[in-house]
Amino acid sequence: MALLDISMVTQALIALIRESFNLSPAWSTAPPTISPEPPDRVNGDGLGFYLYHISEDAHYKNLPSSGNGTPPVRYVPMALNLFYQLSASSSANDGSGALLEQQMMGIAIKAFHDYPSINDTTTINGTTIFPALLRGSNNCMKIVLQPVLPNEAVNYWTAGTSSLNLAAYYQVYVILLEPEQIQSRSGRVLAYGVHTFLEGAPRLENSENRLSFTIPGETEPREVTLRPAQVPVGDRITFTGTGLIGDRFSLFLKNIRWADPVEADPAWAIAATADEITADVQETASTEDIFPGVYSGFVKVTRQRTLPGGEIRGFDHNSNECPFMISPRIDNISAPDPNNILTVRGYIFRHAALPVSAVSVYLSDARLTWRSPPNPLNPGEFTVADPPPGEILPILQFRLPAGLVSGQVVPVRIFINGAESPPNWITIS
Repeated sequence: MALLDISMVTQALIALIRESFNLSPAWSTAPPTISPEPPDRVNGDGLGFYLYHISEDAHYKNLPSSGNGTPPVRYVPMALNLFYQLSASSSANDGSGALLEQQMMGIAIKAFHDYPSINDTTTINGTTIFPALLRGSNNCMKIVLQPVLPNEAVNYWTAGTSSLNLAAYYQVYVILLEPEQIQSRSGRVLAYGVHTFLEGAPRLENSENRLSFTIPGETEPREVTLRPAQVPVGDRITFTGTGLIGDRFSLFLKNIRWADPVEADPAWAIAATADEITADVQETASTEDIFPGVYSGFVKVTRQRTLPGGEIRGFDHNSNECPFMISPRIDNISAPDPNNILTVRGYIFRHAALPVSAVSVYLSDARLTWRSPPNPLNPGEFTVADPPPGEILPILQFRLPAGLVSGQVVPVRIFINGAESPPNWITIS
């Protein structure tokens, strides 16, 4: 939800006004000229919708950076409030001009009243309001008429250059300026707790999974418990809490890609006790594909009761949502070929619904650069290639950057939708 070109916001709002004129029964001709210019530069009969002020939104000023780049503020979106002056202009001097200005202002003000919030899906009269370059980033803009007092309105007009005209003042928020792409990652947080309890209702406290790995130079594997869970497809996730069992129970998953919660089907092998639910994460849930990223889960517990007439009725109780991550799975990493290219096999590095920008690769804390296939890889670049013969999953390949020393042990970190793969290392040969 970020953009670089603020002018696209102005274009979207002008499109909203223009299409409202096309639909308004109070306007029978072509829409008037609607200009992003200040009032003194609007010629003829038309409206001016002028961005006259910008301020930073205080509620978003302290967003943390997910990377450890310097300065960190470069890697956090900047939230802006945009302030516009809507004014009307007419060249007629016989009294009809003022009436025309009032008519145009009424239609424009009603447009913002009827559409106080616009997003990718907002359409009027069959026209999509957002410009093409603004769509697809989940931007949402709220439009608020400012309560400017009549005696304060004169302050918005430059004395001596223009007379006071009919005008309305709007605030549009929150506009997020796109941050710089992070080049290194900070460590991950492995503990999360929910400490609110409701007696009798199902309540999830946390999600967890066990992660086993062997650090280079050691012979015995280490095992840690991750809370909230960061579990790759194929591993087991556990939800702990209270009141998690009844006559029937179901596990539902939520993700930003889905409009509605998705129920985990029988392939997830869900088992429940009063204080624990386990499930084996699969590649699909119902009809939805499971990608790495941030999810939440909740439990629906059905408890049956016998009504006075003898009828048995089930009462559904939903728990709170509990967050977890599906992490990228690394099955194996090949040894470097003669060109220092390594191949990573796992799940899942490419999908029609997974944008290229969602995948990033780090060696230790240094980020590798994406290279579109089938271009040959340069040092420090990675790509996702088609499955080799006999395989069904795409493979990820990267070429070692210059400067690595023989014998050096380097962590390989793959991020997809913000989720990091389990610990893996390579030894430079």
